[in-house]
Amino acid sequence: MRRVSGLFAGIAAVTLVAASGGGAAHAQSANVGDAGIVVASNAADSFLQVEGASDNLTFTYRTVGADGLSTGQVLVPEGIAPEGGWPIVAWAHGTVGMADQDAPTRSGVVYPLYRSLFEDWLRRGLMVVATDYAGLGTPGPHPYLNADVVANNVVDSVRAARELFPSASRRWAVAGQSQGGHAALATTVRAEVLAPDLDFRGTFASGAPTNLDRLVGLAGPDFPDVKLDGVTLYLTYIAAGLRQARPDLDVDSYLTPRGRALVDAADGTPLAQFKPRANQTPVGDLFSRPLAGTPLPQAVTEYLGVPTTGFDKPLMMVQGTQDRVVPPPLALWFAAELALAGEQLTLRLPGAGHVDGLAQSAPEVGDFLDRILH
Repeated sequence: MRRVSGLFAGIAAVTLVAASGGGAAHAQSANVGDAGIVVASNAADSFLQVEGASDNLTFTYRTVGADGLSTGQVLVPEGIAPEGGWPIVAWAHGTVGMADQDAPTRSGVVYPLYRSLFEDWLRRGLMVVATDYAGLGTPGPHPYLNADVVANNVVDSVRAARELFPSASRRWAVAGQSQGGHAALATTVRAEVLAPDLDFRGTFASGAPTNLDRLVGLAGPDFPDVKLDGVTLYLTYIAAGLRQARPDLDVDSYLTPRGRALVDAADGTPLAQFKPRANQTPVGDLFSRPLAGTPLPQAVTEYLGVPTTGFDKPLMMVQGTQDRVVPPPLALWFAAELALAGEQLTLRLPGAGHVDGLAQSAPEVGDFLDRILH
């Protein structure tokens, strides 16, 4: 296990790749006046129970994306709320698919690790609110990795939790894994604009797919057979989200018939059925022409890119050095850009894979959230 901070992270990453500009943040108003309003709430089903929660609700709330609705879960610690209320951790989950039945409030907590994280945070007196993201469990397509949309989804889930529980504090932080790590970073640079009335304290992100837009720029029929888990799956999901967000791009014109069939099936097919189909398709079989030199890479950057400035609150990142889902060099590149921009971060590099890296860092993550929220 290594812990890298500030300039040391930058030096480590610069030795791997040359830095270039990050995507711009475009903070978006989430239907001002309606954002975060709770439409419905219910006691959570038994498969969503988490030890240490005095209240456990699922809820539907208004937000940006899909048809303007998302669902989520809120967990309240046991005991009496402290003065100022229970501080909130807004949890952003990793990839579960794009079909409605894959939404965590419908399918359950993705990994036992997530449940143990929630239990630890509840013991520390932290309220947990976990969005499903717009279009997962609600009408409309899920805009996978759309940075603007997911930031609104996270912020509005915090508003919804505070509407449901007056015992909730204004103090909050965001934490996420994988797809949710990207969501956490995207939320961070928009938090003050989207929720100036709340007290944002900082960010934790694990296995975040930063600089993924650079990988997209290399895609095409001759894309090499890289030894990464699920790269076709993620590129298909991105293509599905981008096609919905930017119809002017004519994303289908870049795809082979096989690629179009996969993208067509992405939003309505449960992950358990879709993943084997995607994994049997080489990336090169998705695209009818190279993407370099076309408008698509820049559009992807605008769609999912995370800038390397604006992180003025504490930031902790975890990246497993044996991660076969998110290439470690991409995370180190991002850390280098943050360091070169003068941003402060704590970067943990456990010798583990995509999820195990978070598992090995769980106590430090709890300590970090505890420190910035209390």
